[in-house]
Amino acid sequence: MSFLTILVFALTFTTTTAQNIQKVSDVSISWVNCTTWTDQLSIEKVEANLWPPKRNQLLTVTVSGQAKESFIYGDYNKTIVYRGYSLPSITGPLNDLGITLPAYPGPLKVTIFNSTIPEVAPAGAYDVYVNAHEQDHAEIFCVKIGWEF
Repeated sequence: MSFLTILVFALTFTTTTAQNIQKVSDVSISWVNCTTWTDQLSIEKVEANLWPPKRNQLLTVTVSGQAKESFIYGDYNKTIVYRGYSLPSITGPLNDLGITLPAYPGPLKVTIFNSTIPEVAPAGAYDVYVNAHEQDHAEIFCVKIGWEF
């Protein structure tokens, strides 16, 4: 039963589009840069509209930094890990993260998470890994955020 609840929780992310993105305020959060030395985005900060996340409320998390190179298109992979178990990954084009393509060197802001946390989300530790790759499969960025209910 709780796996089904978690699956419903994970699938809510697929229904959110870049048009629904809310303004993110300057709330600092704990995060880990999981990129390799070849990343194309130097992450400077990760912000959220509220922290820690709360059930039944919209959570929007953005990553800001400096793009080192241009890229024309690419994909992202978002994986939610609950108590050590990976839920089905969510993948899509970079446009889903609010990136206007083509992207050029300079400031870049990416919305990595924009969803309402369901009331039925079970208690426990959550980690969200988001990584993005460009047209030549080079890594643009990888970031991990985590929280606990």
